[in-house]
Parts: sequence; C-alpha cells; structure tokens
Amino acid sequence: MSGRWLFEQPYRGNLWRLEVQTFRGRTFGNWRKWYRRGEDWKPTKEGFTFPLDRLADLTGCLMAYHGIEPPDGMTR
Repeated sequence: MSGRWLFEQPYRGNLWRLEVQTFRGRTFGNWRKWYRRGEDWKPTKEGFTFPLDRLADLTGCLMAYHGIEPPDGMTR
C-alpha cells in the first residue's frame, strides 16, 4: 500500500490523517486515527475509506464553508 498525506491533525496524543492511497491498483481517500508506538506511527481501525472521486465534493464543501466560490463541477 502506498499513499501520501494531504492533512494531519494532532489530537490527544494521536494523529488524524487524511491521505490518498493506492492498494491493489485502486486509489481511494483514507481518513484514519494513528497512534505512536515507539518512534513509529501506526494506523488504528478508527476512521473510514471513501471513493477518491468524492474528494472533489469534499473540497467544494470546504471551500463554500470558507466563503470561497467552488469552481464549476464542484458540489457544495
């Protein structure tokens, strides 16, 4: 599994990470809680995976929330 982080938020000694991952040739979004084990961060089962084609919808909603007009084709 490979991925890159888009967003990371520390919370109560853990991290919440939003990343784009590829697994078995499929790409998806993953919002997951991570915990520290020694020097490493490990994912928990807490979180969810979503189809990557919904990322544009999420982006449009966040832009609208901040008063930024989303480009055509992005849902609010």
